[in-house]
Amino acid sequence: MNTNATMFNRLVAVFLDLITYIGYICGILMLTSTALQITTKLNFRAESREDLLKYFGIFVLGFFILDILFVRIFATTPGKLCVNCDVDFHTGNTILHCFLRSFIKVLCLFTVVPGIFSYVSASGDYELRSFHDRATKTNVTNTTRTPRFLGAVIVILGVGILIYFIYKYHNALGVNPSMDLPDYKIFTLE
Repeated sequence: MNTNATMFNRLVAVFLDLITYIGYICGILMLTSTALQITTKLNFRAESREDLLKYFGIFVLGFFILDILFVRIFATTPGKLCVNCDVDFHTGNTILHCFLRSFIKVLCLFTVVPGIFSYVSASGDYELRSFHDRATKTNVTNTTRTPRFLGAVIVILGVGILIYFIYKYHNALGVNPSMDLPDYKIFTLE
């Protein structure tokens, strides 16, 4: 029988999922702005509380949808693939179970306090099951049926898209890549 994944592996997987999903959401934003031929200057700065809530809502919705898709297709997330973990569904990997699991996971993850309680209670559970695992009768194991290489490729692609997005839209994001460092010249060619 498979052993349950450690809480450290699960936390690393959640961090990798966050970075990966941010990259894919940025890629989707770039594709939709290109497909809709939006010629206005994109501005991603949050000028007001409503703008900040809108961007946060887009990210949470994107995270939720991507989590459902990856868990339904691969029975795991890209971050879990990288740390060699898998989600075992004891009642079947149906779309309803994936939806419910992802909903509770997103609710706990983005409302922080329930997420802390979820992972603290999972640390004390015999099978290391958090709230979303208990609700859908799943557990995260230390072995995966999908190759780890696929998870690494998915994560690297998401991070690559995120880096490209930041590079392309650094002005709209308010990011200054030069950081106003002085220009030191070691050699002068005149």
